[in-house]
Amino acid sequence: MKVFFKHMVSGYVGSADDMIYYYDPRVGRILARRNPHTKATEKNHAFGRTVQNLMDLKPSRFYIDDLLSYAERSYAAGMFNGMRPVWTNLYVKIMFAMARQDPHIDLLTLSRTDIVNQDLPCRSVARAVAAGLLPEVRNWHQLTAEM
Repeated sequence: MKVFFKHMVSGYVGSADDMIYYYDPRVGRILARRNPHTKATEKNHAFGRTVQNLMDLKPSRFYIDDLLSYAERSYAAGMFNGMRPVWTNLYVKIMFAMARQDPHIDLLTLSRTDIVNQDLPCRSVARAVAAGLLPEVRNWHQLTAEM
């Protein structure tokens, strides 16, 4: 539902009457949507703890640079529905795809030593692409920085 004001108010943001109002600069209007009143469940908390553990692995700066390079190349190729991916999204995507391929991997307890000892494909972006965790992009073989 779109909200229109007779005299355009460009800065109103907030909630009233079970609706959330916000200004969208792409359309130049104030829009409204229903407040979903979502409740956090145990599944939400488990997902949050898993992602927190993945971020606690602290990938190297060179690995992050490779993820950024992959993001630019995938955006240029028109992947991900024209959305520019963020390196953290790609990182989490690699990890969850790896866990889907091998059900013995527990992302909640995964550590750097597990990654090295088990020689997991998330060690570099090139290995992740070769393992089918990410789609191929131009010159993906160059993205070899270790985690």
